[in-house]
Amino acid sequence: MNQDSDVWAEYQGQNRIITNLKMYVQSAMILEKPLDHTLIYGQSGMGKTTLAKLIAKVMKVKIHILNGTSLQKPSDIISVLTTLKPNEIIFIDEVHAISTQVSEILYPVIDEGKISLIIGQEYNSKNIQITLPPFTLITATTELDQLASPFLNRFPIYLCLDDYGCEEIGTIIAGYAQTINLPLNLMMATYLGGYARKTPRIALNLTKRINDFYLTGKIKNLNNQENLKQILHQMGLYEQGLTSDDLKYLQVLTSSSPLGLENIMQRLNIPWKIIKSMIEPYLIGEGYVIRTNKGRMITAKGEAFIKKVE
Repeated sequence: MNQDSDVWAEYQGQNRIITNLKMYVQSAMILEKPLDHTLIYGQSGMGKTTLAKLIAKVMKVKIHILNGTSLQKPSDIISVLTTLKPNEIIFIDEVHAISTQVSEILYPVIDEGKISLIIGQEYNSKNIQITLPPFTLITATTELDQLASPFLNRFPIYLCLDDYGCEEIGTIIAGYAQTINLPLNLMMATYLGGYARKTPRIALNLTKRINDFYLTGKIKNLNNQENLKQILHQMGLYEQGLTSDDLKYLQVLTSSSPLGLENIMQRLNIPWKIIKSMIEPYLIGEGYVIRTNKGRMITAKGEAFIKKVE
């Protein structure tokens, strides 16, 4: 196994994407040019930033990591672009949050490798162009629908991250448990993975919390399913990774359905942003809740879950 293969092996899961990405990267390296500009789409915690760092590691180039929420003025992105060296990578996470002004700067950057700047004001103004060294722009988003089509179409490589299965998450947990000396076997790691909402970041954070219980002696036999289940319930976690807030949401719909978001927010006393970004996407995606013209309704699967945990 060569060194590059060892590096790719650091990334768990997403086999289809990794297989294709290896080919794109190898082709770019044969041609001695940067990887084509790349857009990565996936939910929060799925490994988008890790994937960008992995590409930089394989290609042995520097990566500049930025966040879309911090890119609101043209100078925010220009300062990075003008310090680039050949073949480096700029990674913009949550790219949907960049301002219109910044996106207008990026259009000629992506198309022509140039920054187009207006110097001066009114009749004294003039347009100058700065040619950039060849580089790769990697962007990532959790909200693909917030990106304009002309922006999306400018990325030759589009990677849509697949959902992780329990076994993949279990492998991630088992590997991380070894690094922190947590004696968790693969079977129990896979069981624990069922509580991680198919998300690597949640899986790693959950493993850290289990380690807290282990180090403080609150749980001694980690390889007993009932012991783990008790700890998980104590943490407010249920099967399929549903949380106590998810449970409350479903209980509200059980008592009165359909309900609009405003009604749900008032009954739960949880900000609508939390409901829309952290609670509803998973419950709807997993079939516990459906959206209708009249509001949110609990499904038979949601009702069965309520009966099981109550």
